[in-house]
Amino acid sequence: MRKSAKGLIAALVLLFAAPLSAGDFDWSQFWCNYGGGIEKGDLIVNIDTGLGFGGGFGWNPIMVDVAIALPIWKLPFTFGGYATINPFGGFGLTVGGEAAYHVMLPPEHLDVYAIFRIGALLWFGDPFWGRPDWGTALGATWYFTDLIGVNLEIGYPALKAGLSLKF
Repeated sequence: MRKSAKGLIAALVLLFAAPLSAGDFDWSQFWCNYGGGIEKGDLIVNIDTGLGFGGGFGWNPIMVDVAIALPIWKLPFTFGGYATINPFGGFGLTVGGEAAYHVMLPPEHLDVYAIFRIGALLWFGDPFWGRPDWGTALGATWYFTDLIGVNLEIGYPALKAGLSLKF
């Protein structure tokens, strides 16, 4: 296994296993609260880069998603949209909508979520073409301050990491 893959796996194990050791955390409410200090009405903007492998393997240099925290009943959801730019060998643009379900795990600066995206890939090359695009991922954001954090998502059709802003 490559060194970078081992490092990524080790980081993910630490990220998701560390919260399980919290003894004073109220586990009865983790499923109905946002993590990372997110509150109803917050706007979350992720600016990422990553690897895409939906229609072939390649680097996606600019990936942006914007979502607003809108709970349904007691369930902590965010809803928004996304765009990915791929300028290699032509110009590709992927756009669509997304919905994410969040859970609160210790420590308090961590937000963990599962996300579903559906949209379209448009290729502005010769010839122009388009196709449906969809994906699911597990993600986590660690907020260093009330505004700024780092984001990591693992899923299909992309692996991405970057900056997260909360307003």
